[in-house]
Amino acid sequence: MPQPPPKKEVAFALLERGSLFVHLDPRVEGVVVPRHFRAQPQLVLQFGMNLPVPIADLEVDDEGVFGTLSFSRSPFYCRIPWPSVFGMVGDDGMGVVWPDDLPPEVEAEVRAAEAKARRPALRAIEGGAGKAARPDDRARAALEDDDALDDDDAFDDDDAFDDDDAFDDDEPFEGDEPFEDDDVLGDEPPEEEPPRPSGPPKLRLVK
Repeated sequence: MPQPPPKKEVAFALLERGSLFVHLDPRVEGVVVPRHFRAQPQLVLQFGMNLPVPIADLEVDDEGVFGTLSFSRSPFYCRIPWPSVFGMVGDDGMGVVWPDDLPPEVEAEVRAAEAKARRPALRAIEGGAGKAARPDDRARAALEDDDALDDDDAFDDDDAFDDDDAFDDDEPFEGDEPFEDDDVLGDEPPEEEPPRPSGPPKLRLVK
């Protein structure tokens, strides 16, 4: 893994483009910041040459970053040695991180975020926490539902076909001569119609 560039060079490059946001561990020896920040694992301070509140004594050298910052409109001279700095970012969000200088708490947060990003996303399944119905179960339930299909209404043998209306024996077929049963079937007796089941027709699920 390539080593990141020197911190001083990164600080100069970001200051030339705008603001410099320094991420540091205020607990490191040599850091000078307001007292109420010293116990926390990380702190972000903004430096720049054209800020609304100018930093007249801003200095960047081989030791670190120094200057008077404003905290709740109160000036405070800060000393930020390089060993306490683990990241620097510019106005555009681009920057550099030095992994070897990450505080343990910050490193744990980074690893947790990376693990969460690699974790497969969960997908909601319709049906809630109960047992999901199988497709064939849902089909069977739909077919057996008395309200889904009313057999008495769907099939009415008396209304659907009226033999007397469909064929009138008094009127022969059009043609030269009406058909005779002997000409069509010969001497063979007609096939018997299979017995019809009693009651209305039933639907059967075919797998």
